Amino acid sequence: MFKFNDLSDKDEEFNVQDHLLTPKKFFEKRRKAKKVYVFDLRSSEDFETSHLPGAHNLPFENFEDSIYQMPFTGEIMLYGGDDKELFSAAEILYDNGFETFYFIDSYDSLIGGVDESFIDISQKAQEYILNFLNASAEKFKGISIIIETKTDSKANYSIQFIELSATPVENISIDLEKFQVLVAKEAIPYLEGTEVDLNDKGELEAFNPSMSITEISGSVEEQIQHVLEEEVNPMVASHGGVVSLLEVKDHNAYLEFGGGCQGCGMIDVTLKQGVEVMIKAQIPEIEAIYDVTDHANGTNPYYQPSAK
Repeated sequence: MFKFNDLSDKDEEFNVQDHLLTPKKFFEKRRKAKKVYVFDLRSSEDFETSHLPGAHNLPFENFEDSIYQMPFTGEIMLYGGDDKELFSAAEILYDNGFETFYFIDSYDSLIGGVDESFIDISQKAQEYILNFLNASAEKFKGISIIIETKTDSKANYSIQFIELSATPVENISIDLEKFQVLVAKEAIPYLEGTEVDLNDKGELEAFNPSMSITEISGSVEEQIQHVLEEEVNPMVASHGGVVSLLEVKDHNAYLEFGGGCQGCGMIDVTLKQGVEVMIKAQIPEIEAIYDVTDHANGTNPYYQPSAK
């Protein structure tokens, strides 16, 4: 097993409370940090079922072997299946010289810790909702925030009134003073920071400044460049990667993967399940994405052929 020497040179013992976050603080820091890397320490099966937007799957049993891949700049955030694994992973980071890292005791507590502080409903929006409910002769009981995920870090947000006769589904209920807000459990990772207000037409509107899909202006090339800079490159930066646009031709985009992405054996997965989905979700003019990288060469490719 690969193991670092103790790089910390610290005499004091690891203090869990210096790095343990509440659900609210965890979501907030993940959203606001300029450079943050989130690692999910659960199994790949659990990760596929549900995970935080932008998180990288690193099962706990592989954590210590993979610590040399951890970024030394930026903030590291961890969550997993139980507190014992998280405490162990956090202590490993501490013992090996990492200082700026945070964790929460489990994914279930992260999702289950949702409360009214996760959303901001303006006073005008609250008055609109209450007036609607009062005028509906007790037909409705509150609102539902509908979050339609498009990529691992982007979604569409909308509002729907909840009928009293509605069939119960697996939702998280946020009980405000005078009405109820429901959110589907699988959408919770996209909820924190959501704002509810009235738009220019006086209608209810939900929006998340960091996750809502907004209309991108400019040429197709400029739009793709925007997605690469704002979504794709922050995603691959934890592996030292960078993605560049070379050309747009006949509704196709041609990309080059550099740094740690060059020669990576998982590049097809990254392209098809990550980059292509992100670009097509926001730029419908693009029909296909092609990787034109020479993955066998470069100054520091992930993979280099053996010398003969």
